[in-house]
Amino acid sequence: MRSLPLPVPRARARAATPGRSSRWAPVAESLRQALASGTRQPGELLPSTRELARSFGVHRQTIMVALGALCAEGVLVAEPRRGYRVAPPEPGLAAPRAAARSRVFHFRVPGATDELPALPADMRYPLHAATADPALLPMAELRSAYAHVLARHGAGALEHDSEWGHAGLRRELMGYLRRARALQPESLLVSNGSQEAIALAAQALLSPGDAVAVEDPGYFPAWQAFRACGAVLLPVPVDEQGLRVDALARLLERRRVRLLYLTPQHQFPTTVLLSTPRRQALLELTLAHGVPILEDDYHHEYHFRGPPVPPLAASSTAPHVLYVASLSKLVAPGVRAGMVCGSAELLGSLAARRRIGSRSGDGVTQAALAEWIASGGFERHVRRARRAYAERRSAALQLLQSAAAEHQLELTPPAGGLALWTRWPGYDVTELARRALARGVAVLPGTLASTSGQSEGIRIAFGRVTPERFATGLRLLLAEARAMRRRATR
Repeated sequence: MRSLPLPVPRARARAATPGRSSRWAPVAESLRQALASGTRQPGELLPSTRELARSFGVHRQTIMVALGALCAEGVLVAEPRRGYRVAPPEPGLAAPRAAARSRVFHFRVPGATDELPALPADMRYPLHAATADPALLPMAELRSAYAHVLARHGAGALEHDSEWGHAGLRRELMGYLRRARALQPESLLVSNGSQEAIALAAQALLSPGDAVAVEDPGYFPAWQAFRACGAVLLPVPVDEQGLRVDALARLLERRRVRLLYLTPQHQFPTTVLLSTPRRQALLELTLAHGVPILEDDYHHEYHFRGPPVPPLAASSTAPHVLYVASLSKLVAPGVRAGMVCGSAELLGSLAARRRIGSRSGDGVTQAALAEWIASGGFERHVRRARRAYAERRSAALQLLQSAAAEHQLELTPPAGGLALWTRWPGYDVTELARRALARGVAVLPGTLASTSGQSEGIRIAFGRVTPERFATGLRLLLAEARAMRRRATR
């Protein structure tokens, strides 16, 4: 194409305003890519607007709007009575070259962690995650709480909140912990779920090379947070009474441990309860060795054999316990609200780290939760949900116990939690979980929760689904187990 003189449009900046034309943006993007590829050199004159209009098959005014937009970006320069030229490069910056578009740049990411397996959000039978069922929520109460917050605070409800969390929610949670869990927290920080609280604690307490003692099997998302800080995991076995304190004692005799992480109430994934004698022995042992404890109490209220056991942090001999819990497990997975309790000095360090990360949480949701707790609606919901989950637990246990003989399953009814831990001797549980997933059934093979990658266990959750859906999902899982056994005996 030959270059012809072109008058400069008088309203160039105004013409480039988005929405002026519905057709100029694709033209501008096409020209931008062509210029970035190096087909025209800096200072070279472009074809006339009429020629460009013919080439693109659009009106000349559309071309002028697109060129005006590129001028505003600094890609082109308009010259009176001449037309548009490719802008010269800025001083010190090399002109773009066509070859640069084909290059691949690899970012160096030190301390990268292993990826967790991703599952579809619309899984038909989600028997892998022991999360609350949103269908049990009193939606009218929640809508009222959100509406009240927005009506009372207006746009102010949408401002940034403190890195410590919404003041009203912090106050309500401290009162709830005193009533429901026998805790007297010195200070409390609201986090975006318990996972953020664990990650903040890891950042505050760990340095590269530090050793963290963890339950084995255990909660592998927490392990990722520790590894991301450069920590080394030291597994401690778990039996029917919880963490083996004798094994931890032998470990502390030969290694310096900077942190112990555990889930004593309903151990993940086995759901066993840490026995009372071991609780006291654990607190004395770790205090004597100067090892802080990160206690994750994720399913406290869902206890079905008498009242829940108070957390370790509730003990008078637990000044070294940092306590983490989650409202997401009590309300719904998408309600990202957790809490961490401990000394004001330590939580101040966590808040400072949060200030450079997420900064704060969802202020509107936190304010609505504070309203809901203050009204008594939250605790009424927890009581109703516990009854519903107890019924689902009974139905799930009955179905699994019926299948135990045929599949040689081993199952001990747990005291609480929203999942059941089953052992499948002779089965490749990873392969069984993979085959079930192809049928729309998600379960958690114990190999994911083991530091060695070896396990005969499968964690099957019942809280998220109705008994009818659980029965269908379990039937599909057992059908795959039956097929695997037939193939093995051929």
